[in-house]
Amino acid sequence: MSDQTNLTNLSGDKKAWPVYITIGNLPSARRNSPGSMGVLLLALLPVPPQLSKSSKADRGKRKINADTLQDVFELIFAPLQDVAHVGIPIDSTDGKVRLCFPILSAWIADHMENVALHGLKTNACPKCKEPTNKLGTNARSYRARDYARYQRYKPENQTSGSETDDDHVMNLRLGQNIFHGLDRVSASDLYKPAILLTIYLRLFKHMMDGIEAFLKKHRRLQAFAEVWKALPPYPGFLVPKKAYREVTQWQGKEMRNLGRCILGVLDVALRQPGGTQAIALKRALGCVRALVDFNMMAQYRSHTPDTIVYMEEYLDQFIG
Repeated sequence: MSDQTNLTNLSGDKKAWPVYITIGNLPSARRNSPGSMGVLLLALLPVPPQLSKSSKADRGKRKINADTLQDVFELIFAPLQDVAHVGIPIDSTDGKVRLCFPILSAWIADHMENVALHGLKTNACPKCKEPTNKLGTNARSYRARDYARYQRYKPENQTSGSETDDDHVMNLRLGQNIFHGLDRVSASDLYKPAILLTIYLRLFKHMMDGIEAFLKKHRRLQAFAEVWKALPPYPGFLVPKKAYREVTQWQGKEMRNLGRCILGVLDVALRQPGGTQAIALKRALGCVRALVDFNMMAQYRSHTPDTIVYMEEYLDQFIG
């Protein structure tokens, strides 16, 4: 997993790019415990400054930066390549030593990092070949990306007179998929959504932007703020210390807390609708309820075919 981080907001645009490693079969409670050492810092990559797209010199520097990133990750993944075939003895908690074959099975990062690491444009899906104009429609009929085939369409691999299949080079850009060539790894299967990055910092933020516009249109924003400020304490719930419009930075902790109360707050703020508002307010509540239900079911430790169907229905209701 990886996460670009701002080192300072006061002097320049200094950033760092930490890369972490963990074991997939650890219980989530153990992995998320601060003192368990379940997640280890593997590398800390420097992030080069932004370069313009017009200058030829900057294009050359951008190519150097991409090649450097590729070389660094090849160095990081080299130990996994060695043990993917021959295995490595690992001590188990029961006192026995077992021959294990650790492989890279998932990569957790936000969308911008995923497209950068997979060598795609920012408006592309790193998992499937869904067209840009279909993103956000919850379509499920598109094939997974064939990154091995993409390598043959890179400019340096093209021969004179060779034809280009637009379907397979769609949304490619300068850069290389850093996961290409890893043994027993499918690059299109590495992308895994995370509740923090996908729901709290993306879907919830998108939902709240829509709710604010909706409340302003129907003159309910003040009522929403008053209900938000009057929330009582409850076990496991952090009472907001600031008025809703005074919160300038929404992080995962704030968004998780918001998901526990947003439906009730919105329901009270939209009470006693007028004759022309009733249908719109009911649809708004249904949309928010669908995303809240989706978020609650996404936190299940295991899923069955029935729970997956429920989640797909909730997502369809939210998008629709």
